Amino acid sequence: MVIQIVSQFYYPDNFKINEITEELTKLGHEVNVLTGLPDYSTGKIPKEYKLFKNRKQELFGASIKRVPITARRKGVIFRALNYASFIITSFLHAIFGKKPDCDAIFVYETSPVFQAVPAIIWKNRTGKKLVLYCCDLWPESMKAWGVKESNLVFKMVKSFSGWLYRNCDVVAITSKPFRHYLIDVCGVDNKKIVYLPQHADDIYKDIVGDYDDNGVVDFLFAGNVGAVQNIDCIIEATALINKDKKFKVHILGDGSELDNCKKLTSSKGLGDKIILHGRVPQMETKKYYKMADCFLLTLSSGNSIGLTLPAKAQGYLSAGKPIVAAIDGEANEMIRIANCGEVVKASDAKTLAEKMSLIIDNFDKYKQKGLNGRRYYEENYTKEIFMNSLLSILKD
Repeated sequence: MVIQIVSQFYYPDNFKINEITEELTKLGHEVNVLTGLPDYSTGKIPKEYKLFKNRKQELFGASIKRVPITARRKGVIFRALNYASFIITSFLHAIFGKKPDCDAIFVYETSPVFQAVPAIIWKNRTGKKLVLYCCDLWPESMKAWGVKESNLVFKMVKSFSGWLYRNCDVVAITSKPFRHYLIDVCGVDNKKIVYLPQHADDIYKDIVGDYDDNGVVDFLFAGNVGAVQNIDCIIEATALINKDKKFKVHILGDGSELDNCKKLTSSKGLGDKIILHGRVPQMETKKYYKMADCFLLTLSSGNSIGLTLPAKAQGYLSAGKPIVAAIDGEANEMIRIANCGEVVKASDAKTLAEKMSLIIDNFDKYKQKGLNGRRYYEENYTKEIFMNSLLSILKD
């Protein structure tokens, strides 16, 4: 097959679409990617991509075309400009550029859904089918910025988002509760929606059941540190645990709420219990996963964003170590079904603290739960399972 991919974010930024593209080319498919300039990790465009450099590349066996964008930097205004710039430049490329000679069009939809605009133009120009992989719900994701449903901008985005979703031939969802939102809020035909959970590359298989005995139980949260991830809940829970217990909490990652998390940690006098490592290179994450005794998983509550099954959950499972979570939706259900740890309702810091204490006091018991999670990963979330499902959708 010849597959045209649209994704605002791409290598060297770290997104699953990099692995998906590489696997498609390994399987013998021809892949072309329309993307922006890499700025997600740092908020800045690297010098090697400025002044029209590296606008066409060959990466992971695929042909890459990059359109200019405004860098993300920091703050809502620059974020909006970043999104808008990709819409405009990709729109112009799709309108005036050469139409792709492809068998199918695939949109990897993280925020925002507007990146589907050039794909819909190409769908109309070529008559080819369009598959959108919905990793973030729009306009629901705007609520993380504090935008209310009554806001005029929210209403406008809601109308446009619904139009974009409805104009796709297939909307593949990463979390089952997304189905009801897309049907009820965005007006998507139920027949167009298919379930396709995200995968985790099996890079932690050699540390399954491998624990470093350093005299404390090490909890690890790894990923984006933003408002949606609700790291405050972890900090509040840590403050409620008896300080004499031997444990540490490690927060690995960067994001819009990192500074606030540092301030909250300091204000509660938790500098000896919580370590905020910040962003580390992807190649170094494995040593932190090996160091971890138990993974932490949290999301905010009160809206449909909290129903997401975060991609990090599959990575946690693959490492074969227990998970303790304060989360709703499919992730809550997954932990219960897999019997891979403990889970409480989102934002429930008090009960999360109780569960963390339970794990600290009975850690050996939870090693088996970690292996249960590994088994569940092998049955549901491997790259092979994902690719087989994706190719079946694209070929259909």
